[in-house]
Amino acid sequence: MKKVFITLFCIGFLPFMVKAQATYPFGTIMKRIFDDASKSFAKADASAKATLDALQPDGSWSDINYQARDISKWAPVNHLEKTHLLIQAYVNKGGSYYNNKAFLDAIIKAYEYWYATDPKSDNWWHNEISVPQRLGESLILLKFGDSYLPEELEKKLLERMKRGVAEDKTGANKTDIAMHYFYRALLTEDNDLLKSSLDQLFEPVVLTEAEEGLQHDYSYLQHGPQLYISGYGNVFIGGVTKIANYVRATPYALSAEKLEVFSKFYRQTYINAFRSRYIDFNVEGRGVTRKGNLKKTSEKYRIQTVKAIDASREEEWETIRQRVDSLVAPDNELKPFHQHYWKGDYTQHVRPQYAVHVRIASNRTKRSESGNKENLYGRYLSDGATNIQVRGPEYFDIMPLWEWDKIPGTTSVDNPEDVLLEKQWGEFALNPYAGGVSDGIYGATAYHLNYDGVTAKKAWFFFEQEIVCLGADIQSTSALPVTTTLNQSWLNGNIQLSVGKAQKKDELNEYALSNNSWVQHDGIAYYFPSGANVKLSSQKQSGTWHKINNSQPKNEVSGNVFKLWINHGSKPQAATYNYIVLPAVKDVKGFNPEQLQTISNTASQQVVYHKGLKILQAVLHEATEVKTDELSIKTDKPCVYMIKSVKGKKTLYVADPLQQEKQITFNISDIKSGKKVDLIVKMPQKPFAGSSKEVPLSL
Repeated sequence: MKKVFITLFCIGFLPFMVKAQATYPFGTIMKRIFDDASKSFAKADASAKATLDALQPDGSWSDINYQARDISKWAPVNHLEKTHLLIQAYVNKGGSYYNNKAFLDAIIKAYEYWYATDPKSDNWWHNEISVPQRLGESLILLKFGDSYLPEELEKKLLERMKRGVAEDKTGANKTDIAMHYFYRALLTEDNDLLKSSLDQLFEPVVLTEAEEGLQHDYSYLQHGPQLYISGYGNVFIGGVTKIANYVRATPYALSAEKLEVFSKFYRQTYINAFRSRYIDFNVEGRGVTRKGNLKKTSEKYRIQTVKAIDASREEEWETIRQRVDSLVAPDNELKPFHQHYWKGDYTQHVRPQYAVHVRIASNRTKRSESGNKENLYGRYLSDGATNIQVRGPEYFDIMPLWEWDKIPGTTSVDNPEDVLLEKQWGEFALNPYAGGVSDGIYGATAYHLNYDGVTAKKAWFFFEQEIVCLGADIQSTSALPVTTTLNQSWLNGNIQLSVGKAQKKDELNEYALSNNSWVQHDGIAYYFPSGANVKLSSQKQSGTWHKINNSQPKNEVSGNVFKLWINHGSKPQAATYNYIVLPAVKDVKGFNPEQLQTISNTASQQVVYHKGLKILQAVLHEATEVKTDELSIKTDKPCVYMIKSVKGKKTLYVADPLQQEKQITFNISDIKSGKKVDLIVKMPQKPFAGSSKEVPLSL
């Protein structure tokens, strides 16, 4: 009797076993997709009945305009979202509508209507990425949930998914299209398609010399050589994370080499753009004008997934997850970091107490883009835009209120009204000179501004507690005033000044600041070693999201804004500025300006020496000589360099902001000892042209 039972059990179980073996790894991968989706099943159950009841007899919903062709918020895609909601409720074994025939009938009707209508957007992304992806995800839920559409309908929907050619795209767009190839391969159990889709999905996980994708400096570029560390870079991370998790521990798993590249980009470049949950506005591209986009509340979930993929760094990922989820303070186990991204024209300077990031542009990169009626006024976002964060939300959702010719850190004409960005999808900057030097902890960044009739030499010198900001040779033929904006962020408390009373909200004042004056607001001090004529506003500003991004709400939003700027007047000739940002100094009255020496701020060179750190940083706009109390340094080419002295040993770091020199000659003399060193520094070449070269100095 016992033998008979065992035989019957095996016979009964055999079909399942055969099915499981026959579908490996398809079954394994689809189970992970199903389990991933099941996390939101309970939410779907709550509103599924109302969605079912609203379905019309022909399989449509009356609140959807199926003829809409909008490029941004495209209404017809809501049909697929509603259908997906019905599917989630139908396959949820713990829900109220599991295997409910009325739901399956509704799902079939909805899909038949979609196939017959075949709505189209004027934005290819919806047609070739969004729709096929949504179809694939939903069909996998049905199939793995042991629920089946009529065979002919499923076949037609699978055929409809064949839109978009992954091989023709780059970066995030390639990943997005390849993802629905991947879904289709699983649904049809097509080994060849599965392999080719994964080849395309993981192909962008490589350092490329192409103008789009993950660069050798670990920046991410899209839409031509345009900075998109978030935005498209975020899509790239999301796509790779999702698929790498689905195929882990299968023959199709992400290779160790690609995992290393992906992990470094995610942990270093992308995460260092965060302060708590809030990301640097510089890295979002045109997405900076999307409401709520700078606050990444769901990043913690993606990091949780990456912990399983990059298991050898599980502890490090957990520390990052807690920091970006605001479970711990922003400074928790955060290490000092400095990197100039020579391919992306972008600088990150991170300290436990703060983060300061700068975006510039060159004739090798495209300026910030407008497109799909987004980022309509972002014309100055690439001219030294400086993101300064201590708490994290200093700029969160402030963009509708911004005065767009006063982007923090930029020098520009002061227009009577915000001026539209005329050229869409980015345009190359005019200036060849843009770059920076870095040793991984400290560095300097330089930029030759040449835009909207304004030219200037702009430089940033990054130390431990101080960022020195210099401007020289500022010129314009415009009758409009030219300004340099120190910051434009949310007002958070009163504003303290070294002169007069504290400035409260709803005030606009002008100050002729003397040497060593300062302004302090929201944990950040702005110090003026040489004085300045500044304007300071704490007034209410208002605007609409719709004005800067036509897909966003039209209702007016307002709030009080801290805005501090230097007025250079109209038609300036050789104007300058010199200010120090102190985001880590709690008591600005105790700040000692003597430790920082501005050696030069001219059209030919901008040089700062930090006595406390024994670091000299120099931006040379032409071949010239720099003299300090200790050294004389001559070079035969324009460059950006840093000389750091640690325990009596000096090291030179040099970068070529023009990215064209094969070598740079240095003649360095120790003024006290008379000792001389002549160096011919062979500069890095493509794709590392513009990166920093380290050279020990025997002085």
